[in-house]
Amino acid sequence: MKTVIEGISNLVFGLIIGSFFFFSVQAQGEPPIHDYYPQRIQSPSPPPPSAQTAVDDVITILLDQGFAGAIIVILFLWTYRTDKNNRITQKENFDKFVEISAECSANMASVSTRLENIEREIEATKQLEMLQASRKG
Repeated sequence: MKTVIEGISNLVFGLIIGSFFFFSVQAQGEPPIHDYYPQRIQSPSPPPPSAQTAVDDVITILLDQGFAGAIIVILFLWTYRTDKNNRITQKENFDKFVEISAECSANMASVSTRLENIEREIEATKQLEMLQASRKG
């Protein structure tokens, strides 16, 4: 038991000494980096991009890509056409939904009116039965 405690205390003592050594080494400062490397000379800034140069740049990039650029253009056109067709279909479906919703609202209003009439008839029948029961009793 005593040897186990001595072993653990030696381990803890060693860890404490090791951490002091580690942090003392880390605390030393390093020389500034600008003493070793010369400062970069900044190049003049390019002129601000305009819409025409941006379009020219895109066209140049696509032409430089060759076959891959052609595939990109074809995929763009296919996606645009597909999305256009999807938007048209979605608008048609939405218009159908609006029509069906209007029909359902009209039908629900007529059902609601019928239910109110049935409710009134049931109440009238209950009152009539209660009057007849009170006369008999």
